[in-house]
Amino acid sequence: MTNSSEDLRLWDVAADNYVSTVPGSTDSFYRRIHGFLWSKLGPVADRDVLDLGCGHGWLAEQMRQAGARVTGIDGSEALLTTARSRYPEIDFRQHDLALGLPDPDRRYDGVVAHMVLMDIPVLDRLIADVAVALRAGGAFVFSVLHPAFFSHDIVDGGSSGERYRKITGYLEQETRWIESFGGHRHYHRPLSWYVEKLVAHGLVITGVHEPPSLPHNDIPVAEWTDYQKWFSTIPTMLAISCTPANRATSPQPG
Repeated sequence: MTNSSEDLRLWDVAADNYVSTVPGSTDSFYRRIHGFLWSKLGPVADRDVLDLGCGHGWLAEQMRQAGARVTGIDGSEALLTTARSRYPEIDFRQHDLALGLPDPDRRYDGVVAHMVLMDIPVLDRLIADVAVALRAGGAFVFSVLHPAFFSHDIVDGGSSGERYRKITGYLEQETRWIESFGGHRHYHRPLSWYVEKLVAHGLVITGVHEPPSLPHNDIPVAEWTDYQKWFSTIPTMLAISCTPANRATSPQPG
């Protein structure tokens, strides 16, 4: 695993490109999991919600508009500069999430980590802190690039009609280089790793969502090509929700 300071430097460099590339609620990844995210998070009005890896703050703002008291944390000061300028009513904090939460004594009714955990080199402390920080009945909902299928080459047989993703390795944890947004590191962990860490820290999984992959073009399903229909059948992202095992009553505001 690499020093997280280098990862944060890379995200600072990529910040402008990331902000211009990821528009927020219209982003393909969010469109795939927004129903799962909000149903598992539950009503957020008058609740305390933490947005881990909040980036430029667009999801934190959606939760604030839904009535939540939102705290956003990200390791990239460059991304947070944009977040603070756009959404001044939200409490944004800079912190290296590889070190866990900056204030482990704070409690939340919900914790969200949308497309961020696979970009953090060390997660053990963070998952432990999130488990403790959740109030009774609170939900931890996160999404990651699908560990089984993302970053594996698509093989298209052309006239033979055979198409598949070529899986060359899965169980071993790996550090991979992703070219998106100017380049950053991706930390591959198999699904079993995530499950075992959640369970080890007293979290009960309440949902697993593998949404269809959407074509790059935002077009109606009825207009998809045969290739786009096939592409949608192999999920490239994964979402999981969980709640504290020993604090299963409904969360209370405040």
